[in-house]
Amino acid sequence: MPFTLHRNRLTHNLDLATSTGIEIGPLVNPIVTRDLSNVKYVDRASTEELREWYSRDPKINVDDIMTIDYIWGDQSLAQATDGTEQFDYCVASHVIEHIPDLITWLGEISSILKVGGVACFAVPDKRFTFDYLRPVTNTADVLDNYFQKLRKPSFRHIYDHFSNFTELDIVEAWSDDFDGSKVKPSNPPQHAYNACLDALEHDKYIDSHCSVFTQESFFELLNSISELGLLDFKIRKNFSVERHMFEFFVQLEKIDSSLSSAEKHALFSDSLDNMRGAILEIDFRCAQACNPKIYYDTGNGYNESQSLLINYKNPNNTETLKFALPLIDGLRLRFDPADFATDFEVSKIKYNFRDSIREISLDSVSPLHDIAKLKNLGNTINIKAKRGATDPSLEIKI
Repeated sequence: MPFTLHRNRLTHNLDLATSTGIEIGPLVNPIVTRDLSNVKYVDRASTEELREWYSRDPKINVDDIMTIDYIWGDQSLAQATDGTEQFDYCVASHVIEHIPDLITWLGEISSILKVGGVACFAVPDKRFTFDYLRPVTNTADVLDNYFQKLRKPSFRHIYDHFSNFTELDIVEAWSDDFDGSKVKPSNPPQHAYNACLDALEHDKYIDSHCSVFTQESFFELLNSISELGLLDFKIRKNFSVERHMFEFFVQLEKIDSSLSSAEKHALFSDSLDNMRGAILEIDFRCAQACNPKIYYDTGNGYNESQSLLINYKNPNNTETLKFALPLIDGLRLRFDPADFATDFEVSKIKYNFRDSIREISLDSVSPLHDIAKLKNLGNTINIKAKRGATDPSLEIKI
């Protein structure tokens, strides 16, 4: 994914220029640079220690490692930042999966954010990463880590990380004929055992993925933590995993910690429902296999960061395409059935929100790009793309 798009999703709708924030684990390529915002950098070690640790990594130029403002190690984040600042935002790209105690970590981030402040995370989805073989982290896992107050990966984390590590080809993982049963660990068990011994005998911090998520499991886990009264956040924004990518993006908004656990969970539950949004169903038939896509405009025009894609595998069969949309008043939609010239048919459009189903008139569909002919037969629309088309598209008004 282009870095600019990565940054835009993490910092979506943040006013960086007028805000004060922190970025956790910036290393050599921070999401928010000091020229963009009043940002402070946080890591588990000092600048000098990071340069020493990465001096043997040929992929890292240690001179490019960012100067760290706050060291978040054994002390809390509030203590690390001297307890004197309340920040508008926190950014952490591919950090959350490394955290031994997720509940405490999220709580400490909450403690230094203003009410309404935003925590922004890029999170790998295990289905497309070297964590493919590992089970997702569940509520019992995070509670065990929480009660132990872990500040370093446990032996269980280390062994599971290294013993189930696998070299996964992301393009293959996205392919329609991908067979996950053929995926095998890349390391022998002794490799993982030796990593545990290294941690034990030398009291070393062995960097590991302590949590494993899919996008769905991540939000289920947050919901469980919230229900237990251990989360002071609600969901502000989510960007799903794009095809041939391996990460999703989430923004959490700080809730007033003085509210009761029930009140906070009600806010989280509402935000979860809103994130899941409505379902747009399109009965669709095409002469060729393709990847239909919906773009949704929330006021800033159509763009890749606000789009959803589905595979259509069976030419000339009518299938119901289901797109999960955000809940936004006056939503404008663009339907791109394929990225090549083809004939297709739309026979029904439905908008489903919390079991309330509304059928959308086919009269609300109009040609947008590369459409040679659109014929409305009342119960079906037949569409023919222009010859040589690369982006035939329709507009749907809800």
